[in-house]
Amino acid sequence: MSQQILWEGNTAMGYYQVVDTLYDGRPARVLYSGERQAAQSGIAKDNNSDLLFDYNQRMFELVTSLVPKSLLLIGGAVGTLPKALLEILPDIHIDMIEPDDGLTELAYKYFDLPVDDRLQIFHTDGRSFLHAHATRYDMILVDAFMHTTIPKDLKTLNAFEAYFKHLNRRGILTVNVISGYYGPGAKVLREMCSAAYKTFDAIDIFLASRGYSMWLPQNFVLTAQKDGDLPLKDYMRYESVQPPEFSPADISNDD
Repeated sequence: MSQQILWEGNTAMGYYQVVDTLYDGRPARVLYSGERQAAQSGIAKDNNSDLLFDYNQRMFELVTSLVPKSLLLIGGAVGTLPKALLEILPDIHIDMIEPDDGLTELAYKYFDLPVDDRLQIFHTDGRSFLHAHATRYDMILVDAFMHTTIPKDLKTLNAFEAYFKHLNRRGILTVNVISGYYGPGAKVLREMCSAAYKTFDAIDIFLASRGYSMWLPQNFVLTAQKDGDLPLKDYMRYESVQPPEFSPADISNDD
């Protein structure tokens, strides 16, 4: 399959390309940031029902197993996960936070994001939204990156306290974390685990996929439960791993 650039240019927050290409062996339409520095989002164009990115599929499997009525997604990009959830969960309401309205335009034009009363999009950042709104949700998903880096204000102890506040009783937080597991490359995972354990009741870390060295950066799915202890491993395709060794010194706070 030859590559075809459908769109490239600058939005308010960065330079992007929309490309029809092969991704991980599958024909796909992919949103790249920078000069192909990172694949930010994408949809498969084959007959495989799995979402294009493994971590997205893990989140999809968890949400569709638990069937929440209300969901907050911080970091919507071009809306591929909300699109998939709206197709299968008729009673869900999704608030999607995406600070870049240019990506929302691309979502409607190139990634088939539907106009749907069950989906409300807010063009702001995650922490500003949490500060300005009092809504509580059954689930909160965090999938926000600048290229491959989670914004600092979404991984501090203060952020996890805000997530906790905005969940209903027995609500579940799910975070896509790119990190190593061992060595210096595990700093992000240690940081987020330390904040999660300080705030929430039951914590799990799941592999998003297999086949990667645990020394290398990869996607982990961190889940945290408020006033609950559901066996989330029953709904996840891959096993959980023990948290990396961390200490109170790994906790970060807002400046």
